Amino acid sequence: MPILKSLLFGLLIVTTHILTVNGRKNKYIVPGATWYDNSGEIISAHAGGMVEHQGKWYWFGQNERREDTDLFSGINVYSSSDLLNWKNEGQALSPIPGTEIAPDRVAERPKAVFDSVTQNWVLWFHSDNSTYGLLRQGIATSPNITGPYTFQKVLSPLGGTSQDFGLFQEVDGSTYALYSNGDDPAAHDNLISRMNANFTDVEELVYTFLDFDLEAPAIVFTGKRYYILMSHKTGYRPNNVVVFSAEKLTGPWSIQSYVAPSGTRTFNSQSTMTFAVRGTHKTTIMYCGDEWTTAKDLYDSTYIWLPANVDDRIGSYTVEWHDLYTIDVKTGEVTFPKGRTYEAEDGVIQGSAYKTVCPTCSGHGIVTNIFQNSSVTINNIVGTGKPQWVSLYYHNPDGLWGDNRGASGQSFILNRTASVSVNGGPSTLLHQRSGNAGIIFSQPLNVTFNQGNDNSVTVSGFNGAAADFDRIIVYGNIYDD
Repeated sequence: MPILKSLLFGLLIVTTHILTVNGRKNKYIVPGATWYDNSGEIISAHAGGMVEHQGKWYWFGQNERREDTDLFSGINVYSSSDLLNWKNEGQALSPIPGTEIAPDRVAERPKAVFDSVTQNWVLWFHSDNSTYGLLRQGIATSPNITGPYTFQKVLSPLGGTSQDFGLFQEVDGSTYALYSNGDDPAAHDNLISRMNANFTDVEELVYTFLDFDLEAPAIVFTGKRYYILMSHKTGYRPNNVVVFSAEKLTGPWSIQSYVAPSGTRTFNSQSTMTFAVRGTHKTTIMYCGDEWTTAKDLYDSTYIWLPANVDDRIGSYTVEWHDLYTIDVKTGEVTFPKGRTYEAEDGVIQGSAYKTVCPTCSGHGIVTNIFQNSSVTINNIVGTGKPQWVSLYYHNPDGLWGDNRGASGQSFILNRTASVSVNGGPSTLLHQRSGNAGIIFSQPLNVTFNQGNDNSVTVSGFNGAAADFDRIIVYGNIYDD
């Protein structure tokens, strides 16, 4: 059954903390939740890049906070030893007025690589003006992985143009820039270009994906095959990310296939990076995407990280939805906890709402027609008395757009709004993003139930119909204490 995660908006009485808060260690990665660093601040590292160095992971990404309204407000870097709990290491690169990284310019999709000769870290990024009319690449350097980085220059790779930027480093240290060459009719290509020895320029084109019109490239190597992920160009609307594979970077590359089930729009995300966790027992390949909102509220964007299923025999790279999971970076093993399911059609239904059949739902039933004057209440929910993860599953088929630019003329976000109450408490608004018919979405909630089985969740409509309500799954405690 295909399922799609949906973004959580608005004020929540059931908050969506995920990472370490107030010194408490988080147990799980929860795709689509709002992630917090170990000081309790929202992690802001969008369109990022990951580097493993001396037993730690370093995550670089765009700073997109509510209070920072400049076009470019910095590139942040976070560190972690377990991929679950993150420390804010500060800004790797900050705006400099009057330069190519001024607050009114674009510096995005950062990726870092180490130059062993100069002992410097080199930070690459897409560099542009506010209209995306320059299409260049930028470089900054630092002796420290966390920075601060000193801005060096911008360049036009091989004299051409460059959109979304990706970076891949081979086992032998050779490094490659990944980018599309623009939106013009004559520039719909995607390129793999080798950098020079000290990673300060691009010197040789090694492969061209001719006229594919894709963006957001990311490559991972399993030891046998290369996989490159790329997204269609649909602005901030999610689409079906595609993957190609090859035995050599120079090709030949396979035909494209979808990363996630068709119609899920890659679980509402755009590819940003993919990396390998090479443990003692297995190697786990991670898919990492951004679940973008709109240009006006990027601070509400969340992250979709999922372990990938890779089969080198046939060149297959796919991801399945998981509400939450944990990964052991030492062994490379991933564990998926089990939760307790409560079906909406077994709840107490009031007003105009009614239950009907649903062939793609877990119990083959669903509650629909949930307006403001109607509700569904699930009772007898077992709680631990501590913060728990709850996933709310729903169906909203309002969105009709496809993978092409401007497809169907639909706006980016089509959603219905539900009002959610826990144990009869104050209601909160839950914006339920849309998708294709039959796709069941999953939405993470952080809830503190009472201990025991005397708990309830009530869902009703707000200013129109809420999405059709399938079920909830209640998981164990959020924190490792």
